[in-house]
Amino acid sequence: MILEPYFIFKGKNSKGMGILISAMPDIVKPQRREAEITIPGRNGVLTIDEGTYEAYTLSVACGTRGTARLSEIASWLDGNGDLILSTEPDKVYRARISNAISISDVIYLYTSFLVQFKVFPFKYSVDKADEELSLTAPDTIYNQGTIYSEPIITVYGTGNVTITIHGTAYAISEIDGYVTINSEIQEVYKDSTNKNNSFSALDFPRFQTGANAISWTGNVTRIEIKPNWRWL
Repeated sequence: MILEPYFIFKGKNSKGMGILISAMPDIVKPQRREAEITIPGRNGVLTIDEGTYEAYTLSVACGTRGTARLSEIASWLDGNGDLILSTEPDKVYRARISNAISISDVIYLYTSFLVQFKVFPFKYSVDKADEELSLTAPDTIYNQGTIYSEPIITVYGTGNVTITIHGTAYAISEIDGYVTINSEIQEVYKDSTNKNNSFSALDFPRFQTGANAISWTGNVTRIEIKPNWRWL
């Protein structure tokens, strides 16, 4: 059985908006961000790999029967939001509309237009809540994605604590109840209070692909983790 293609953007399904899709985008692997430097007297080039990836564009060829909902569709297909494609229903992209949508009359009472989504280079799980973890003792967790993740870690306890993840130590001082380490935005906070000064490490925590051992020292009652698994 061939399912009718669709996309979900900002929580709305294209089928519910009366959109017919004639072409879905191919699945794209993002381009790795690298720089090549030519050094006089040396053969070839020196490649500097930042370990980061470029954003890219996914294009969806769309159409509608009639023009009654075009204004509503144009208002919806604007700005930023989460994007789910029927070709990968278990993954979500962080996307924004990157083109001005041009409407053209192709056949009588049928209009067509192209939607171009500029997406961040990684895909995330649709069911993020199923990935969340709560640890009360040291453990090993496994990265389900295909690249390192940037987790959100909330440490519950008091005083000075050191968390060790995959052999790297992260120290947090003067915890009063709990504190959150958000690797994605590189901030440490308790609710709306900034706690960056209490965090001591060379970088923010990452979960590498494969196994990641987690342990800690200090007065910790539990650690809650939103791992933010990612796929290329």
